[in-house]
Amino acid sequence: MGVDVRPEKFVAALKQSGAKVLGLSGLLTLAFDSMRETIELLKKEGLRNQVKVMVGGGPVDGNVCKSVGADDWGADAQSAVRLARQWH
Repeated sequence: MGVDVRPEKFVAALKQSGAKVLGLSGLLTLAFDSMRETIELLKKEGLRNQVKVMVGGGPVDGNVCKSVGADDWGADAQSAVRLARQWH
């Protein structure tokens, strides 16, 4: 969707598309707060149980995944695609 996308924009896109997987990528540790905010908004909007969330990017690992509340993380694009396929 782009760079510096607000959580509200992700939620609106999920509602419109009906997508069941949301991928969030961050190349800087500054992105972690935004990832957490997006996942919190999904909960608030009642979408969290309907959407799997994966995170990825250079500084992302299992600890970050757990910290932001994502379902899983992809070490690279290929592993993210494999993960999404497992979910569906």
